[in-house]
Amino acid sequence: MNLRATMAIARKDFLDALKNARLLVIILMPIGFSVLYGYLFRDTLDTMEIVIYSPDTSSMVSVLSELDAVSLFVVDSPEAVETKLEEEKAIVGVVLPPQFDLAVRAGERPALELIYRENPEDARGTQRMILQTIEQISGRQPIVSVIERSLQPPGSAEEAEAREPMSFFREIDLQSFFIVLWVMMGITMNGSFLVPTLLVEEKDKKTLDAILVTPTNYLDVLTGKVLVGVLYCLLTSLTVMALNQGFAGDVGFSLTVVLLASVALTLIGLLIGGLIDNLTTLNTWGSFVMLPLMLPGILAGVPLGTLGPALTIPLQVVPTYHLVRGLGLSLSGEGGEVWMNLVILAVECVVLFGAVLWSMRRREA
Repeated sequence: MNLRATMAIARKDFLDALKNARLLVIILMPIGFSVLYGYLFRDTLDTMEIVIYSPDTSSMVSVLSELDAVSLFVVDSPEAVETKLEEEKAIVGVVLPPQFDLAVRAGERPALELIYRENPEDARGTQRMILQTIEQISGRQPIVSVIERSLQPPGSAEEAEAREPMSFFREIDLQSFFIVLWVMMGITMNGSFLVPTLLVEEKDKKTLDAILVTPTNYLDVLTGKVLVGVLYCLLTSLTVMALNQGFAGDVGFSLTVVLLASVALTLIGLLIGGLIDNLTTLNTWGSFVMLPLMLPGILAGVPLGTLGPALTIPLQVVPTYHLVRGLGLSLSGEGGEVWMNLVILAVECVVLFGAVLWSMRRREA
């Protein structure tokens, strides 16, 4: 590979995108939407409804009541916790034993009962917040014996799952949801429209043939365009995240997901560009390709049970599905659950690279 030629191609494409008003709009649109929606929903908080029983008024009650994101209901008996959970449609009920604060400070491992109105998996974020509150009270890592139970009847977990949106959005707040949505939009638009436009313009104007007359080969051209595509995807994504407090949760996993998804979508764009020879055809078919790539974000709030396996199974092959799931989990602090998404994205990048190289070399035939 000719590194000098590769960097020259990448530099030329990077500047061409900035000079083209239509491509510049594609770069800036997700950033503009993120700023607009960040302003419109800046005061929106996802409130966690918690019911608590504390026989001797633990300091945990006062700490939780001071949190803006918590709506706290204090009851006077353990039995009233379940009743209040149903009345207020709260997330979780907390039952504390007598002298809870003293026991925690003394390291006696007191029992903490958590009662979930529905599926316990839907309230893991609230559980973490409760344990962090105990840590604040004790001044160290909480030593408690957590007893969990659910008011949901046994055997109804699958039915509840069918009514839920995609599971990786259960605990994500509105701001994080918009971060995921605009990052996905930015990577998809840059990868599947900006990148193929740069390639097809060269094919349409015959400049690609002129480049290939020089010692530059198809691998040099491909690598240079991958570099510029990934760079624009990352610039858009990182700007959206920076403007909307998106560097939260498991940041390392978030950045890795964004990087691999940028490579995958850029390669999809180059595959499209390799198969199309003029801008008119690209503009016609480009939207048909973008729709399935956008589906994971569009369907994020749709109950899984209404989609059916005919849609959910093919959806999981789309790179943006793993981008949306991986980034959503990483932002909520569950980055340890995205390894499979990272592996699938990496495999898709290898397969797509080979397909793009084939599509470009077929011009030699």
